[in-house]
Amino acid sequence: MSAPIAPNMIIGVCEWVALPELGIDRLRARVDTGAKSCALHASAIHPFERDGVDWLAFRVHLDHVAAVSDVDCECMLKGTRVVRSSSGEAEKRYTIRTPIIIGHSRWLVDITLSDRQKMRYRMLLGRKAMENHALVYPARTFLQGKPRLA
Repeated sequence: MSAPIAPNMIIGVCEWVALPELGIDRLRARVDTGAKSCALHASAIHPFERDGVDWLAFRVHLDHVAAVSDVDCECMLKGTRVVRSSSGEAEKRYTIRTPIIIGHSRWLVDITLSDRQKMRYRMLLGRKAMENHALVYPARTFLQGKPRLA
């Protein structure tokens, strides 16, 4: 039996992340070990087909104040999934797979697109995304600093 992969970083309950393939260099994310999947605040979600493959066009809101920090994105559709919110409400969401950068580390994550307009953090980092990559130190924030894109 092989040994489990040891995480290579310690993160706080909030971290700066980058989603480079979506054109997002820096976004504050809330780390939530109680959430299974990641969620990203998006609107104007439109599925379309490109060369026989399902894609999504959507707008990501980086800030809860200024609309000037909106980014228009396109990404291949991974699928849909039913997600149950903390209030127990089930919602069908589109899912994408894209690289994430936290500190100096980069790996692929699955992210559901949802309306997080009322939430302080535009992205939620769930436990499946952290598996084998990060341990959470709940008493600290922003331990990894801003993402290192180079």
